[in-house]
Amino acid sequence: MDYSELVYAVERGDMQTANRMCAEAIPILKKYLISKVNASPEDAEDAVQKMFEYVIPKIQNDEITSPSGLLSYMLAGARHSYYKIVRDFDLDKYGEIEEDLVSEADQVWNLVNEEQQTILSRCIEKLKGHYQEMITFLFDHPDADSNEIAEYFDISLNNAWIRKHRVIQQLSDCVQQYF
Repeated sequence: MDYSELVYAVERGDMQTANRMCAEAIPILKKYLISKVNASPEDAEDAVQKMFEYVIPKIQNDEITSPSGLLSYMLAGARHSYYKIVRDFDLDKYGEIEEDLVSEADQVWNLVNEEQQTILSRCIEKLKGHYQEMITFLFDHPDADSNEIAEYFDISLNNAWIRKHRVIQQLSDCVQQYF
C-alpha cells in the first residue's frame, strides 16, 4: 500500500486525511509486529504509537525524502520502537505486573493461533483440488518425504517433490497476503 498520501496530507496540514491514513496503517503495522517479531498486541500498539510520534515530526520537518517508501520506513520504525520497548522493560516490575494479570497467557496465544488457523483454512480453500489433497496429506504426515508422497498419490518421485514445493509456496504466498 502506498502511504505517500500521508506525507502530503501532513505537509498540507490536512489532519482529517492524515488521521484516516494513520488509522488504516495501525492494524497493518500491529499485525506485522505480532507476526514478525512475536510482539504482544499491547506492545505492538505501543510500538506503533511511538513510531508515529517519531515519524510525523519527521514529515513535518520535511525530512522524508521518499514518500513512496513511507510504509517501509514505518515498518522499520515500528520494529525499532518495539525493540526499544523490550530493551527498556524493567524486569524488577515484572512480579508486580504478573500479579495483576487477569487471564492466563495462553488465552492471547490461543486468539493468535485461532486467527492464523482461520487464515490458513481460507488459503487452503483457495487451492485447487489436488493441491488441497496434497496439503491435507502433508499436515497429517508432516515427516513424509518425497518417496512417501509419490507412493501415496501414485505419482513419480520428481512430480511429488515439485507438487509439494508448489503447494507450500502457494499456501505461503496466500498467507502472506493477510499480513
